[in-house]
Amino acid sequence: MKNLLFVIAVAGAFVIMQAGAADLAPQNGALPAKRQMQGCMTKRMSASRTLSYNDAKKACTAQLRPQSDNVPHPLTAAR
Repeated sequence: MKNLLFVIAVAGAFVIMQAGAADLAPQNGALPAKRQMQGCMTKRMSASRTLSYNDAKKACTAQLRPQSDNVPHPLTAAR
């Protein structure tokens, strides 16, 4: 009986820890986008020492922005 209560308590603690960890994760995916921007800007500024920070930021923003060529999203219903 004590073993059963111990197993239930450990399982409950594990579920609570998992729920708490899920709350700490970024919800909108902003962190990978920041890292992609940092990597892009680092590459551009390393390749050309005359390129300014603002120019690198503009170029990387344009590169990382999703293309909108009037192509419908694959999960969007056809009209």
